[in-house]
Amino acid sequence: MLRYRNSLIAALSASFAAVFMSFILHSNWSDPNIYSDIGSFWTRAEVQHGLVPYFQYFFEYPPISGCIIYLARIVGGDYDGYYSTFGVMSLVAALVIAWSCWRVAKVLGSRLNPLYFFLPSVIIYGVYNFDLFNALFIILSLQFFLENRKGVSAAALGLAIATKLVGVVLLPIYLLELRKGRSMLRYFLITAVVVACFYLPIALLKFSSLYQFYTYIRGWGLEDAWYIWIFRDPFSFYAKLFGLAVTGILLLRVYTLKLPLAPRVFLGLAAYLLGATIYSPQFNLMLIPLVIVLAIEDPSLYAWEVFNALIILTWFSVTSPTLPGTFPQLMALLRTTSLAVLCLALLEKNGIRPVELLPSFLRRPSLLDFLSIKGKGRARESRK
Repeated sequence: MLRYRNSLIAALSASFAAVFMSFILHSNWSDPNIYSDIGSFWTRAEVQHGLVPYFQYFFEYPPISGCIIYLARIVGGDYDGYYSTFGVMSLVAALVIAWSCWRVAKVLGSRLNPLYFFLPSVIIYGVYNFDLFNALFIILSLQFFLENRKGVSAAALGLAIATKLVGVVLLPIYLLELRKGRSMLRYFLITAVVVACFYLPIALLKFSSLYQFYTYIRGWGLEDAWYIWIFRDPFSFYAKLFGLAVTGILLLRVYTLKLPLAPRVFLGLAAYLLGATIYSPQFNLMLIPLVIVLAIEDPSLYAWEVFNALIILTWFSVTSPTLPGTFPQLMALLRTTSLAVLCLALLEKNGIRPVELLPSFLRRPSLLDFLSIKGKGRARESRK
């Protein structure tokens, strides 16, 4: 019991310290400081004047993200107060993430390493955008599901989707885990109701904001997607179609894997990122709690994190950082490659070899293997 209590204290301390470091790095009190979206939002007159997002002006993020930015402005007042309020909310989120990781690790029987809270993405992107809150709701959805509190898990997943849309890729994983039709329907309905609580008022009172949100996302080009190196044009229609196909194929494969729930949640989110048209570096945050509870120790983890941190650290060194051939996009390419290797390492850890991911017809002996066998046979005959 004492060991578990010490593990919780270590996790709480590490997560708080890492996010506090992020808070300082992005603040005006640090010289130099690192760019953050939170600081950028303040340059908008609508935020400074305390207008209500979606209803009084368009905000390009899902509703809970807008609520967070509005609350930070109303409570904080001026910029320092606004930034400090957002920082306090981020620190609270970090503590709850640490507690939730501790609970999940107990259920899984894994050893929680508090030093993983100091991975570069936590420090560089912790107080940067809304991804820390998205990570919070995702790990809570997993925790409550594993603790057999399915209704609360569904509500947490609904909150995740209302913060960042990526959470929707986890819904089939949880539904397939439930198996029984009635349980699946209940889980789906609770998730849908929670999401609707945030989207429905906007749809009824200011539907144009939702439509503008759709057109905004549709019109956004590739951002840190590895296949920019293939298509060369961030706004290529075929590039977006390619990314959608990659994400769809990978997700379908993850949904059919026979794996425990926690690794499938990690792989589901990773599958989305490997094909996403927008893989902003702060997205790594939603995977960090899962890395912690799964006790992933493959060397590719550190490469994935370092290359991810270097994206923003080199972003302003070039005039067009979204184009291939630039250092930020080279870092993004290496980051995504490292994530793919990390996924394969996790599969190996769970007893699945990479070749088993291929369709059955591709696993048959190839002509090359056949010739190799025949060649070895002839060699043996010659030695005789």
